[in-house]
Amino acid sequence: MGWIKGEGEIEDSYKISKIAAHVPDLVVYSTLTNDIPYAENFHGVLLFADVSGFTNLTEKFSLSSKKGYGADELTRTLNSYIGEIVSHILDAGGDILNYAGDAILALWTVERVQLSEVISLVVKCSLNIQDQCGVRETEVGCQLKVKIGISAGKLSKVIVGDEISQYFVVIGRAVDEVRLAEGLAVASTIILSPNAWELCERDNIAIDPIENERAVKVRYIKREPSFSVEKYQDSIGTSVEHDKVTRGTSNPLYVFK
Repeated sequence: MGWIKGEGEIEDSYKISKIAAHVPDLVVYSTLTNDIPYAENFHGVLLFADVSGFTNLTEKFSLSSKKGYGADELTRTLNSYIGEIVSHILDAGGDILNYAGDAILALWTVERVQLSEVISLVVKCSLNIQDQCGVRETEVGCQLKVKIGISAGKLSKVIVGDEISQYFVVIGRAVDEVRLAEGLAVASTIILSPNAWELCERDNIAIDPIENERAVKVRYIKREPSFSVEKYQDSIGTSVEHDKVTRGTSNPLYVFK
């Protein structure tokens, strides 16, 4: 005879699942038995998406004559826009590592031999983001735009803390390179870091060189990536269903007081 969970256990399980949906897979699927601190090495592809137009938008909404209206509309506009970008990343199998202001850092964890195929998958995701979210008009006349950097290579997850509180950080050359790539990008562009360009399927990605840089600007992808999202998710065993958030006031990305 099977064991049937009580209502309390089902409710607790539901709450844990809802929390886990907002936590990076890199943390959810961590080994909990290792002594702290510890580090795990892996390979991955990073995407860094940075939204521009935030300052101008804030200034425009702050001038609203209706009390509280500006802050509410600013929150709604940013949540809708960034939520749409996040949905594209999740649809492509990405894991949201962090939000930093108006920027998003996402990860695809892979085996070393899969890097080139998954880079193509991430480039396709980035092109979809630029196609759907590259330039967004707002009701106050400001434009929101996004620029994207992509890197790939060996990474390390480091866990520090104690038995009560633990913190994780991802480090490695690929982290430095994704910042470099994003820094070289301008609004509505996608930049591949030097290592990502070295490791990718070069015959499938059309690029423009950047003067005096080893990084390159992505123009388009010639054919659909051979590595599907389903194949990628099966390869890493992901089972937590992340919310496809447009995140309104109930689960805000931004809250302005």
